[in-house]
Amino acid sequence: MKVLTAISLLVLGNALAWAETAPAGPRLLDVSHYDIEVEVDPQERFLEGTAKVTFKVLENILSIPFDFNNQLSILSTMDQDGNRYSTRFDDLSQKNMRVQGPKALNPGTELTLTFRFEGNLEGDEFAFLNVARTEKAVISPDGALLLSEGRWFPQHLLPFDSATVKVSVRVPLGFSAVAPGRLESIRTEGVTEVFNWSSDYPLTEVPVVVSQFLRQTFKEGPVPLSFHVREDFKGDLAPWAQEIGKILEFYNQEYGPSPLSGVDLVSVGKVELETSGSFGLILLESGLLEAKRLPVMELAKRLARHWWGYSVRPKAEPDVFLREGFSTYAALRYMEVNQADDFRGVLAREAVDAMKHQKLAPITEGLTFKPGSSQYESIVGSKGAWVLYMLGQLIGRDAFNGYFKEWYQERRDQEAVTQDFVDFVQRRSGEDYGWFFVQWVESVGVPEFKVDYNIYKLRDGTFQIRGQVKQDIDLFRMPADLRIETKGDAKDDELVIGGRSTSFKLDMKDRPLRVLVDPNGKILNDSDRMRVMVHIALGEDYQRKSEFVAAIQEFEKAKEMDPRSSMASYRLGEVFFQQHSFSNSANAFRESLNGNLNPPWIETWIHIYLGKIYDILGQRERAKSEYRKAANSKIDYNGAQAEAKKYLEEPFTRPRTVSG
Repeated sequence: MKVLTAISLLVLGNALAWAETAPAGPRLLDVSHYDIEVEVDPQERFLEGTAKVTFKVLENILSIPFDFNNQLSILSTMDQDGNRYSTRFDDLSQKNMRVQGPKALNPGTELTLTFRFEGNLEGDEFAFLNVARTEKAVISPDGALLLSEGRWFPQHLLPFDSATVKVSVRVPLGFSAVAPGRLESIRTEGVTEVFNWSSDYPLTEVPVVVSQFLRQTFKEGPVPLSFHVREDFKGDLAPWAQEIGKILEFYNQEYGPSPLSGVDLVSVGKVELETSGSFGLILLESGLLEAKRLPVMELAKRLARHWWGYSVRPKAEPDVFLREGFSTYAALRYMEVNQADDFRGVLAREAVDAMKHQKLAPITEGLTFKPGSSQYESIVGSKGAWVLYMLGQLIGRDAFNGYFKEWYQERRDQEAVTQDFVDFVQRRSGEDYGWFFVQWVESVGVPEFKVDYNIYKLRDGTFQIRGQVKQDIDLFRMPADLRIETKGDAKDDELVIGGRSTSFKLDMKDRPLRVLVDPNGKILNDSDRMRVMVHIALGEDYQRKSEFVAAIQEFEKAKEMDPRSSMASYRLGEVFFQQHSFSNSANAFRESLNGNLNPPWIETWIHIYLGKIYDILGQRERAKSEYRKAANSKIDYNGAQAEAKKYLEEPFTRPRTVSG
């Protein structure tokens, strides 16, 4: 009974999260414009301002629905004629606000409501912990992070009801404010400055970031780039600008020009983001901005949203696949064309990420999980991208990528639903792919292939192989490649797998040695190897969130399934090192050395970690020996060579904790 109660609470929690984000039923309003003026006081953690919301009524309504942060207070609400409106929060969520005026509203009515609001947006203090902030709208002495999902101003159905926006932010001298759109002006008034941002392009998100920024601009490339980084940032932004320019140029050619006139990239510190920006604005959390390797795939995905998400906009919650899945697929295309050496690895990683949570919900229901969460990214982003990759295998990669360009140009600057894309693909290809979308987008589950076969030697000296491909999904249907390996040349064939068991019979000149299903990895499928990788990936998720007990449990499960997995032991070593359990850490790293050493960079980093442990224990010569082994490997993954060189010259010192 307790288990059922826990499951029920989880489902209810997910349902409430969805209710706060996604529209239910027909839209009641269509917002066309937000005009927002706010003053942010970082010292007092206080926000006050006004928001003018212009909209058209679409249905007969008595009260008008808005979303608003209940940490803030509405001081007054008036329409353009001076009529006063009352406001109240729904009891269930305390974030859904109802606004009611002197009379009911009829379809076609156009209104501009002016809200005056104020309040404190204080967050929990995490300075003593190495964890990211999770608040969606927070003000601190260092500045402010105001995300749309934090509902820091009265809004309606963002991100589905897009609107043009003007934002005016008053901050103390020395601070800067960055918002979507173009910076119209900066005005100094006494001890404050006012930053005026404006977007004539409809926005689906309206984040505002306040901090003491340094601005660095790069004008070369398809559009100007402006980086807004904290004063203590020491990194080189030129490689970022160069890669972003290449990505934008690729998308311009792959899909067609976007209406971008510039991109602002802004540092937001150590936070967990649900959304990563807005049109023309990309938020960069510290883990991304300070990564040792340029995060090309993630940058490509965030930039792709300007085509898939901000230009072609999902209309409702089942359609977020058109943003997350399409953006991730577009990023994979960039990697395939421009980072060919890394493409197969990145594609495999997306497969692992897709498998982490794919059983929880179909892609169409991915928004039941919080945007930005591991579950959401797995189901909608990674699995969504793999669905498109598989569809491309069916149709033909070149033809399918051509369809993408045509569909973007047909739907540019419009809302779209998933069925629009399904209809377009079927119209262009002349084939019925409805079964494919039902199976992969509207349903859960992936196949696990097993092959049973017998080999017969025929009188003429040739061979015949008869067998069955089995998997456990009743209604599964998918063309799959078969490869029969022999002592001579391998034979490739195609088999349409349908149902739990599909028979095949093939004649062979040479004796068959082994039968492989989907040898080139065209189908998302489960296997013992995939399950090991999924447990490692889940452990890495927990590790990033400093949930070390859960991380250790996942890595141990991976080791149980594959005792020779160097990666599982390596990650355990990292976790023990983070916990300052150096003896356990060293044992795990040594165990990793005795494993399969896959991928090869693991061995280099094991020697670096062992060197650090010996330095902590005061065994300097043993530490230097480990650093030399790392340097001699010549592998420079994640800055390994610079790390080894650094600690060959000076000992590594033990990291400090709260207790010392």
